[in-house]
Amino acid sequence: MENERTLCVMLDMSRDGVMKVEEVKRFADLIKKAGYNSLGLYIEDTYEIEGEPYFGHLRGRYSSVELKEINDYCKSIGLTAIPFIQTLAHLEGIFKWNAYGEIRDLSNILLVGEEKTYELIEKMFVALRKCFDTDKVNIGMDEAPMMGRGKYLDKHGYPENVRGVLYDHLLKVGKIAEKYGFKPSMWSDLIMNMTEKGDSREIPENVTLCYWDYYHDGKKHYDDNIKKHLALTDKVSFAGGAWAWTGYAPMNKHSMFTMKYAMQCCRERGIKDVTMTVWGDDGRDCSCFAALPTLFYCAEKYLYGTKDGDIKRKFGETYGVKFDTFLALDLPNEIADRTGCNNPSRWGFYNDPFVGRFDYHISLGDGTPYKNYALKIKYAAKNAGEFKYIFDNLSDFCRVMELKYDLGVRTRKAYLDKDAEELGRIANEVYPELIKRLKRFVVGFKARWNRENKSFGLELHEMRLGGLLMRLESCKEVILDYLDGKIDKIEELEAPVLPFEVGVGKTANFCFQSHINNVTVASMNL
Repeated sequence: MENERTLCVMLDMSRDGVMKVEEVKRFADLIKKAGYNSLGLYIEDTYEIEGEPYFGHLRGRYSSVELKEINDYCKSIGLTAIPFIQTLAHLEGIFKWNAYGEIRDLSNILLVGEEKTYELIEKMFVALRKCFDTDKVNIGMDEAPMMGRGKYLDKHGYPENVRGVLYDHLLKVGKIAEKYGFKPSMWSDLIMNMTEKGDSREIPENVTLCYWDYYHDGKKHYDDNIKKHLALTDKVSFAGGAWAWTGYAPMNKHSMFTMKYAMQCCRERGIKDVTMTVWGDDGRDCSCFAALPTLFYCAEKYLYGTKDGDIKRKFGETYGVKFDTFLALDLPNEIADRTGCNNPSRWGFYNDPFVGRFDYHISLGDGTPYKNYALKIKYAAKNAGEFKYIFDNLSDFCRVMELKYDLGVRTRKAYLDKDAEELGRIANEVYPELIKRLKRFVVGFKARWNRENKSFGLELHEMRLGGLLMRLESCKEVILDYLDGKIDKIEELEAPVLPFEVGVGKTANFCFQSHINNVTVASMNL
């Protein structure tokens, strides 16, 4: 039965972390043991196109030789390597270069209807055909609601039917894909949105709609949406999510809680093509390997409907690491009464010690659990086998968060209470120790990055982490200047503390991927 199905893991190779070929092979071996028969590579502009030197330049793009090596290795172990590309939006990487200015509509969206756009798209398929044996390809086309509102609008005026523009583009891309022997799949969000607004166009016969959903904790939602897709076409696939894209720690428990319903619906509705995505939003902070429990869990649920207890046992037998040992990696987001989809370890890590956008939602002492988490993860590392380096680095991260998480709240309280003794202790003891721990974490993070990924993209993290280190040094100096009477106040600590969102409670859950949203309220021309 399972041989009739496509069960795929898609790795995001476009959010600054492009995995080394040897690490992709290592990952392929692991998912093969879990029952997957396909490995997807999400490559927006991180692959080589002949005659397009700026496409993926300085982004760690795969050469044709590298992609062919991945394809051939997957084939040798019984996996199919599948390309996931973009032919409409999510191409901000190429638009950093003026070379592609003529085919940019606005933001990260291609200018549809333009001859040069389709020349580039055809080159994409020429490049893919050289590297991949499969006839499967995902052409993207998601999250582009502003399509036609930029340069397209300037050239053609406002279209009578924006939805028609998308369909025309889809037909053209579909024909190009077919020309090179590919059967395209596309993310379905734009199509479904247009259908709900009354558009009655038929889905092209050669296109599969991929319903993607990583968020819901009830069977009915998934079931209703699968039925809506099947009402449009019998070519329907599903993509779920193994949450490893919201910071340094994964969210395996949240992923499994949502995906068990999705996998059940896919089994019952006869969905034969299922992909588990491992995105890397905003820089690939988290190792793809940290999502292994979710990937194994979903394969078992989809293929066999296995009970949870048996899944845990089989995981240990398969990988030589206990399932619950791996789940220790989830701990950094399990603080206070926060549950579900939230990443306090990410926004708390970058939350400014003085200009703390999230300080309203942090109480004094909230960082205390991280001390215990550091110990638990360090203990788990002893039994983590080949994944020990991931656990060690996340343990160091928790040591940072023990001091960093409520630092702003602690500092502001001492300042407003005019507690010079406590302020002095914070500046002379807490800050130096925090900086020391942060430097240790950075060393481990860089080592993990260089083990798993190409070097490109590390510069982004060094700038962010280096900025955090510099900011901690600066805040320490300001406190000391205040205590020495060199300045009469710390303005940031006198500003009122407001809820991050109007009307939310003290312990509201938040999940933010954007580094900029976490760091500052200052204008950065975004």
